[in-house]
Amino acid sequence: MAATPKLDSPVTGSRPWLRLLWPAAIAVLGFAALPLDLPIAWWFRDRNCPAEINRWLQFSEVYAHGFGVACILLTIFALDAGRRHLLPRVAAIVFGGGLLANLLKLSLARTRPHDFLPPPAGEMLAAGASASERVALSIGDSFGQWLPLGKVASAFQSFPSGHVATAFGLTAALIWLYPRGRWVFLFFALMAGCQRMSSLSHFLSDVFWGAAAGCTAMVLFLPGGVLAFQFDRLEAFLRFLPSRRFKGVVAQKTGQPPRQRDAA
Repeated sequence: MAATPKLDSPVTGSRPWLRLLWPAAIAVLGFAALPLDLPIAWWFRDRNCPAEINRWLQFSEVYAHGFGVACILLTIFALDAGRRHLLPRVAAIVFGGGLLANLLKLSLARTRPHDFLPPPAGEMLAAGASASERVALSIGDSFGQWLPLGKVASAFQSFPSGHVATAFGLTAALIWLYPRGRWVFLFFALMAGCQRMSSLSHFLSDVFWGAAAGCTAMVLFLPGGVLAFQFDRLEAFLRFLPSRRFKGVVAQKTGQPPRQRDAA
């Protein structure tokens, strides 16, 4: 049976409280990215991204989608029996990040890029909007009312990216389980973030704030976190079940109770 990941993994570190620096630093990057929101959104809207690369980015949404996450968790369950008892914690990290992002959407309305930017003037005009139209737009205008509490349409739920929160929560959980694959998992998460921008669903700052939400779920649920103790108990129970079942089967075949067989 595979050993439970240790606290000194690349995600947790030897001092769990240091994990708080990850979501805080990424959230600060979100504010720093605000001046880049419009230039990047215009770049994608004007179809400057090569078609083949954009096609690859569309595929990467699976890593940040609930169905794709479920497939990954099902694969771990089927192939890695030694870590099955850890899957409830993994699911809490992944979907907890997405839930936190959805709660943040209730606090502040923000228009998505595909609704905030004016549509292209025509298929024959490659540059799209004129320079005067671009100057007239301000990224501050994309933010709407405080505390919309879900009363706004999806077009005004850009802040933050729930897909990216899910992707980074999944990445943190997978790095905890399989530290050797950390760069692969991080690459998938970054690709998912680029896809949210290429589809004009989110600005760059929304991507950073979504990543911060996913990392916050990591802080809460990984060993040493504020809400980790319940999973510690659950994992101890789930890990004990296969061993107990195995001893019962052996006892039936040998005709000896498990304790007598162990003593012998």
